[in-house]
Order: sequence, then structure tokens, then C-alpha cells
Amino acid sequence: MPATFDFGEFPIFTTARLTMHQVAPDDADGMMRLFSDARVLTYLNMEPMDTPEKASGFINWLRGAYERQEGLDWTIRTHAGEFVGMCGMYQWNKSDRRIDLGYHILPERWGQGYATEATHAMLGWAFEALDLHRVQADCTDGNIGSERVLLKCGFTLEGIWRESCWEHGRFVNIRQFGLLRREYLKNDGG
Repeated sequence: MPATFDFGEFPIFTTARLTMHQVAPDDADGMMRLFSDARVLTYLNMEPMDTPEKASGFINWLRGAYERQEGLDWTIRTHAGEFVGMCGMYQWNKSDRRIDLGYHILPERWGQGYATEATHAMLGWAFEALDLHRVQADCTDGNIGSERVLLKCGFTLEGIWRESCWEHGRFVNIRQFGLLRREYLKNDGG
């Protein structure tokens, strides 16, 4: 079955507690709060997003990736409109039928299942609309919260890339996870 998504209309998801729409210019304040928090940056190799200009530039970059058909990024909000975080899919390899995904949640919302709920929404759509064989994700060794999300969503730890990234003045291990279409269908999708 070929991929049915053509980057025409951005997919919007509604889950039990969340509404997920394309990252937009009016998400700048939320993005600034998210990516200027030291707890979020602990496992990311990026400078704090501590100005409206940096947040706007980041949003424009994410939206540009969509326009170039390289990725999709959603803002995660409660049904009441409260900014919770963001998530996305990137590096879609059409010939190998795989994509990477990631998510970032405001620390005051950690442990409440929002990343898991958003990831389930992305997976359900992506396996069908993109005709994927595999979804993959990684996290810095020690990011227990992110690892738990991936395991809850059915991913398998496939290996550790030893000292493969430079973060905060040191090399860190990266834990690689994967989820195959047949595993997803067996557990979640039918």
C-alpha cells in the first residue's frame, strides 16, 4: 500500500485529553517556556530558547521542514487550550518506509501521560498514512521518562550508541528504540 499522505493538508489529532495541530506562530510563548527550562534542556544539545525571536525562528524552521516535506511538528494542547508541549516526526525515509519521532513536554506536566497519548496519536496516523514499516526514536541515556513513554507505546530497546553525542560538555550514550508495523498492529492497531 503506497503512502496516502501528500503534505497537502496538515493532520490535526484529537485524543481523549489533547488537541494536536501544526506548530504555529502563536505557539511562540509556549515554545519559549518549554525550551528555556533547564529540566527540558538536560537531555538536549541546544541553547535555551529564551527570547521571542528564537522561538519564532524555531517555529519557522519547523514549518519550513513541513513545506519541504521533511517532517511534521505538532503543538500539544489540552482541550481547554493550555500549551503542554510539542511533538513531531522527521527524517521520513520513503524507500525504507521508516520515520523518527520525538516529543517534549513542559516539566510541570511530566508523568501525566501526555507524551504517551500524543505518541499514540502520531503512531496510529503514521503507520497508515505514511505506509511505514518502522518508527524509531532515541533518547539520551538517563532520560528515564522518555524511555518509559517509548516502552509504553510498544517500542523495543534495540541498542545503545556509546558516547555518540556531545551534550553539555561531555559525550553521552544514546538509547535507540524501534517499533515495527506488525508489532504495532498486534498490540494497538488491530
